[in-house]
Amino acid sequence: MLKKHKKIITLILVLALCMTAMFTLGACGKEEEVPEPVTYTNALTGEITEQPVAAARPLIVSIDNVGDAVPQSWLSKADLVYEFPVEGKQTRLQAIYYTEFPEEFGPIRSTRPYFVDLTREYKGIFLAHGWSPQAKSYLMEGHVPYINAMNSECDFYRVSDKSAPHNSYIKWEEVKAKIDKEGWWSETQKIKPFKFLKDGAESKGDLVDFIEFSYSSSDCEFTYDAETGKYTRTIDEGRDYVDHETGEVIKVDNILVQMVKSSVLDGKGRLKIDMCAGGDAILFTDGKVVKGTWSRENLDSRTIFVDAEGKQFKLSPGHTWVEVADQNCDIDYDATPAPAEEASEEE
Repeated sequence: MLKKHKKIITLILVLALCMTAMFTLGACGKEEEVPEPVTYTNALTGEITEQPVAAARPLIVSIDNVGDAVPQSWLSKADLVYEFPVEGKQTRLQAIYYTEFPEEFGPIRSTRPYFVDLTREYKGIFLAHGWSPQAKSYLMEGHVPYINAMNSECDFYRVSDKSAPHNSYIKWEEVKAKIDKEGWWSETQKIKPFKFLKDGAESKGDLVDFIEFSYSSSDCEFTYDAETGKYTRTIDEGRDYVDHETGEVIKVDNILVQMVKSSVLDGKGRLKIDMCAGGDAILFTDGKVVKGTWSRENLDSRTIFVDAEGKQFKLSPGHTWVEVADQNCDIDYDATPAPAEEASEEE
């Protein structure tokens, strides 16, 4: 009887050892799962990073674009730049900084109501020097947080290598101190992103390598470089458009055209533009052109750009220059049909 018990105990031990061995071999043979790295996509540029954008909301800066103002400082660091028509057949820029903020901004100029409309769209903080009567009343209603030299304790200053009024500047540290004091970055604002082409995907459309915009007294051109996939901006029929601080020409990945209708608002020739009216739109990206339309539900929502099939425009990841073109702006380019094998679009 004892021998029988010993045999049973031995059998149990053998089985236990076998099961342990099987479990050990199984565990050793199983590959350890490596968690996927967490990445973040910039809503304005489509660029993928390991860290989210640090800013809780963008900063929109009204930048001069005539006379001694050119070349401007640090436009190359802006995620987006909008070019708007203003009175005097000129244009003014609205530079949107979200990814990084340069040490100073300028030359800074005054605001117009449709610049405030843009700030509402991006849930941003608005920075300007001066205002039209209509824009002043609009800002005073409190739709957006703002810093304006006309009623701010912030230290604006004038640089000596440009003539007034094209020489107003402000330091980023001054702006950041005001943002912190007011708590404007205390809560992250969710911004609806653009649609972007996935890595390796190509856009569809006819080939275009040169685009010219004529805003009466302000002309600019964009030339596409197939090797870099970027568009170089020039002005006045080919003059380099450079960053004052780096000396390098401004290059962007997309040119987005938002066509609007303007009307004269007052005796100074200031313009009125309905930024919710909708209209035609054109996207130049990846050396191709896509035509469509734009719409915007209300002043606190994003503008949506779609093609003829109703699908949202897909931008190339990177920086974008938006040309807001009214009926007084001529847009000229020659389009060539793309070879069939190059006309595909990633679904």
